[in-house]
Amino acid sequence: MSLFLLDTTVLIAHLRGNPSVTSLLEQLQIGGHTLGTSCVNLAEIERGIRPGERPQANRLTGRLRFLETTREAAIRAGRYQADFDRRGRTIHTADALVAGIAWHHRAILLTDNVRDFPMTDIEVQIPPLTDSEPVN
Repeated sequence: MSLFLLDTTVLIAHLRGNPSVTSLLEQLQIGGHTLGTSCVNLAEIERGIRPGERPQANRLTGRLRFLETTREAAIRAGRYQADFDRRGRTIHTADALVAGIAWHHRAILLTDNVRDFPMTDIEVQIPPLTDSEPVN
């Protein structure tokens, strides 16, 4: 079974009632996969949450495995930024940290913003945005 790190786009899509994303998350759990989140994603949720969404957001994030930001993950994040800077591409610190956390925990990053994660040493999957077959 796999560990999935849910990026903020996926969490928001689920909270806002996207049936395809909700179905995917349910199928992953039924399949025995573990769903997780990180400090970056929790901070982004807190920043953009609508007042009426707080109870549902708290229930959702409380059920997810919290993936710690380790020293190794932070170092990897900085290396991602340095490597891509040399190639003329900016990787934002939040995205670099999410990628570093996914790398450290060997998690599959589930995100709608695949362009923000060009790293080749992590697996990135895109959730369906409409009612279609989920990512396995």
